[in-house]
Amino acid sequence: MGSKRRIPGYHPAISRDHMAADGHGVSLKKQGFYHKSAWRRLRKQALQRDNYLCRECLRRGKITQATEVHHIMDLETFPSLALELSNLESLCWDCHEQTKHHKRELHIPGVRIIPITDKNDTEDGNEE
Repeated sequence: MGSKRRIPGYHPAISRDHMAADGHGVSLKKQGFYHKSAWRRLRKQALQRDNYLCRECLRRGKITQATEVHHIMDLETFPSLALELSNLESLCWDCHEQTKHHKRELHIPGVRIIPITDKNDTEDGNEE
């Protein structure tokens, strides 16, 4: 019986194509994800679905033309959602830039931030 050769850093459930760019693999972005035809088609579908309007501006009551398509659950953390239309939203350039700055401010390497709500706040909100 032959033994299987172990490859350091390899896990059969995680392909190299889907690893994050944290030193354990090559990110989808670095592999040219945004230049592939599948992304370009899906990007166009998202813009068409949203009528080429920025969804964030619409939430604020403003009408602005969307020029960007944003991954709601980010590409690096959730590569399996990279080509899911439901994970995309059309944004104007300004709103898309704000998502980048917001992500940088909240990201602390190796730390996962979990929002905690006060039990009393939740109960007060339900009683009204």
